[in-house]
Amino acid sequence: MKNAHLRIGKMAFHKTVGKSVSNFALQMDRFIGERTAQGASQAHLLSVFGGDAQVAAASAVIYEQEFFSVEGPELAPLHVSMGKDAECYRASIQLSTNKRPLRHLIAVSKEFVQHADFANSGRTLLADADPVYIWTSIAHIFGLPALPQWADWFNDKLQDNMAVNRLFGLGCSPVVVTGTKEEFLRWLSSAVRKGEIQFPEQNGPAVWPSTELAEILLPASDIPSESGLRMS
Repeated sequence: MKNAHLRIGKMAFHKTVGKSVSNFALQMDRFIGERTAQGASQAHLLSVFGGDAQVAAASAVIYEQEFFSVEGPELAPLHVSMGKDAECYRASIQLSTNKRPLRHLIAVSKEFVQHADFANSGRTLLADADPVYIWTSIAHIFGLPALPQWADWFNDKLQDNMAVNRLFGLGCSPVVVTGTKEEFLRWLSSAVRKGEIQFPEQNGPAVWPSTELAEILLPASDIPSESGLRMS
């Protein structure tokens, strides 16, 4: 938790109805979001912590599809909603310095939680911008014939086709990849014919690298700059 204040953001909600005012704020350690075609901002992942009342209020706001604000280190203030059918998960964190446990809430948008829909929508939301992680995820989600060593080639193809865009993130480096299975297969077929990628000379298992969750959800201060990606 050293220098935690340098990577912690804030979720806040304020609403006035007549003489009634609803107002609360929570500390936020993870966030993924994007601007939609309609000009609004959509949240896909939210991780906040605080007291009982505030976390309960945040859960209600998310389920009721209300808009709230988020901001943090290198994350400009945004007015966002989790959208319809978002899922919330609540837990407790017991601290040695407090008698009462801290409450923790993780909320995930419907689009982000339903990976099966990525293949049909042509949009794949990923929590990390590393080329190896992107290629491993796309190959798994779409069931592509693939080898781990093709990651740099695939990343170049995404960049050339403007098919990868940086999303707003706190505590991670998220992207959205656009494309269908048929399109990716055409890229692979063309690359094999041109000799840009090669199959191994001998048959055998393809050993894919494993990525720990802790490697994806890095502290904000440890995330490298992805200057080659565009902010969506």
